Amino acid sequence: MKKLLLAAVTLATLGILYIAAPFVTVWSVREAIRSGDSAYLDAKLEWPTVRTSLRESLTEYAIGPTSVALPGQTAQQPGFWQRVKNGLSRRAVDNLVERYVTPEGLPQLFGMRQFYRENLAASTADPAALPWHERARGFWTRIKRAEFHSPAEFEIEIADRNDPTRHYIGLLKLRGIEWKLTELRLRTVSPATNPA
Repeated sequence: MKKLLLAAVTLATLGILYIAAPFVTVWSVREAIRSGDSAYLDAKLEWPTVRTSLRESLTEYAIGPTSVALPGQTAQQPGFWQRVKNGLSRRAVDNLVERYVTPEGLPQLFGMRQFYRENLAASTADPAALPWHERARGFWTRIKRAEFHSPAEFEIEIADRNDPTRHYIGLLKLRGIEWKLTELRLRTVSPATNPA
């Protein structure tokens, strides 16, 4: 009986650790960005696929979704100024991704955001100065969706602290015995579909 109980407790513990591990990875990546731990970021993100997915979603965010013609209709071609704007937006997104979506660049981007909040924005509250348990509570309340697509694939959607209509969607994959962030996307949701 003791062996059966020990086996059940061991399995339950392993199950809890397995379910908690991707959440801990996402939290740790967030904290590494905040603290500037580029070595941790380099180890936990698969940079080529993260850059590609982020570039795609940021481009759509900057220029809007491309129009798709229905069968039997011709697609409306954008005007000259729209094409110029789209080209400049794509170039800006490409430059942003190449410069800042790196182990050293993400903490720099976070630092610029903090500088803006502390010196230029109306709000003087610094969320990074909060104790870890309050930051963790705030992080947990912004999680909108978290699901396993398979035993080795986990997706999480988190609302931005300052703009609840902006959501970050991360895809993590199990590599060996550790979870790694393989894709990162930005999505805008309408306030009607985003309960506060």
